[in-house]
Amino acid sequence: MTAVQRFFPFVASLILMVFAAARPAVPAPLDADMVIYNGKILTVDSPSPDNFRMAQAAAVYDGKFIAVGTNEEILPYAGTNTQKIDLGGRTVIPGLVETHDHIQGFGNRWTPASQRRPEPQLTWSSKDEGLAQLRTIALSKKPGEWITPSLRGLDFGLAMRKGEVVRADLDRVTPNNPLRLASVFSSPTGDSFVNGKALELLLSKYADLPGLHKDARGVPTGWLSGVADHLIEYEFLPLGSPSQLGPVLKLGMQEMAAAGVTTNSTRLAPQQLAGYAWLNSRHEMPIRLAFSLEATARTPNPDAIASRIVGIQGGFGKEMWGLGDDNLWTIGLSPISIDSVPGIGGSCISKEYPREAVDFPNWMLQLYGPNGLCRLEDPNYRTAEELRAAAKFGFRISGMHTGGDRGIDKFLEIMEEMAKQYPDIAERRWSVDHCRFLTEEHAKRAEKLGLYFSCGPKYVFSGVKGDIGAYSVLYGSEVAADVVVPMRRLVDHKLRTTMQLDQQTFYSFLALETTVTRKDINGKVWGPQQRIGRREALYTYTRWSSEYMLREDRIGSIEPRKLADFVVLDRDFLTIPEDEIGQIDPVLTVVGGRIAYSQPAFANSVGLPVAGIQFDRSHWMRGVPADVNRGGGGGD
Repeated sequence: MTAVQRFFPFVASLILMVFAAARPAVPAPLDADMVIYNGKILTVDSPSPDNFRMAQAAAVYDGKFIAVGTNEEILPYAGTNTQKIDLGGRTVIPGLVETHDHIQGFGNRWTPASQRRPEPQLTWSSKDEGLAQLRTIALSKKPGEWITPSLRGLDFGLAMRKGEVVRADLDRVTPNNPLRLASVFSSPTGDSFVNGKALELLLSKYADLPGLHKDARGVPTGWLSGVADHLIEYEFLPLGSPSQLGPVLKLGMQEMAAAGVTTNSTRLAPQQLAGYAWLNSRHEMPIRLAFSLEATARTPNPDAIASRIVGIQGGFGKEMWGLGDDNLWTIGLSPISIDSVPGIGGSCISKEYPREAVDFPNWMLQLYGPNGLCRLEDPNYRTAEELRAAAKFGFRISGMHTGGDRGIDKFLEIMEEMAKQYPDIAERRWSVDHCRFLTEEHAKRAEKLGLYFSCGPKYVFSGVKGDIGAYSVLYGSEVAADVVVPMRRLVDHKLRTTMQLDQQTFYSFLALETTVTRKDINGKVWGPQQRIGRREALYTYTRWSSEYMLREDRIGSIEPRKLADFVVLDRDFLTIPEDEIGQIDPVLTVVGGRIAYSQPAFANSVGLPVAGIQFDRSHWMRGVPADVNRGGGGGD
């Protein structure tokens, strides 16, 4: 081709570009339902946190973003009936995607006690007083009705352990009713004490069970753990009505919307799932919910259950699925937990808990033995068998509580063993939740297994009286500072790392702040080498979290064809001093193009309705001095 021949196509292309630039903007193909403009939109639209696009405006149609760009590019999408929102320069981020928070209990804070707790709390100040309270409750029941009061404190559990209260004592005051006292050792899940009537029901169906504790004569004592405890809860306790539970669950979701969370993940018991399904059937879900099924947890035969629910969740790589819709869907199987929390001596650790520790008096009791509650090694729970069943039948493990180093070691050992038989397990996004204790060696092993990590900054923020303090006593402060929520380590190993709260009082933006500062409740910095930047922190709570939810093609960023989930902030996340990130407030939370929450002052200033729950937020920890009165620490 001659130089002249090459020249003419170039000139023609140049002329076309000039004419295109000179033409007025092409009218938008349709009128959007909503247009936001004059903002600073952090789109999170690139694989790397370092180079995502900033935009001024976005258009929403039918619950999805259809265009993102400059004001000039987006305003033509606004028609006569379009809801236009002038952001006034405010920052917009994708809706936060929370990967581990037990919101099913949050609505209780806003529900009268008479509606949320059918049974009174039991205060076990003495044997006689405790039994008298049980007798009073029993007298108010019809024969055969269950008695399920909640316990306050450890006193009953200790009395049972010491033999000061036995099953015969319970039978004497509750002769006509099955009784279950749950969480007798303060662990959120796993132990209960029942009377003879409850045992009759259990043993009429199961001759013997893991977790059915017996005395030297082989007679059941009434203490149940693991499988036996779970069967009582799942198969014999009366079910509540979804229509009664649903409105309470909705309140918890509304609180999350006010915190900027548009998608939450938690494990669900069947009754809780029914409550959310009821809400979803009525189109009343304020935010989205991705859940992990407890169906195979602590069952006598995990294979028998897993083999019957194949197809509910599965796949690997980019072809993973979880049945449901965009509001409510499943993401895997949850074994519930592989251990408990360090504050009560429950995390499964390689060292022995000392009996004397000023900030951890419960260690003296050795409730779970010298190394904690190691459920992967305890035949009463059958947790290891559940992991193997999940691997065999093509499932993902998610929503799984983890704690100590010995528990993590055992989990990795089981996974490595299964990967030899099921090589695709490394592409199924199996997940470890909490990140309470993760070493460099753990991270290297996890890389080969494709593990995801849902990390809780609250375990750093709680300081000397929380998880990081407990591990400091056990391993030294230098080790603890390096292994508790080591997000820098995980990100550098290219392990998908996500954000979690795991506590109603721990605020979403305080979680973001803590990952950036590594400061605890008193301002002490723990392990500055494990800090991540604020852009990376934002990704852990948006784009990367969407992968944990198996919905990276639907949520997690602000770009065309994604669901229109976004949050308008009162301060700029990227420029605010890092010690003030926890004081950022959402002024508008939108889920699928629908306003889920609006701050009254902002709503009034832009002509929007006030939406969502309006409430006292003084229980939220935000990185201010008053937080020392609000507590913090463990959780499953």
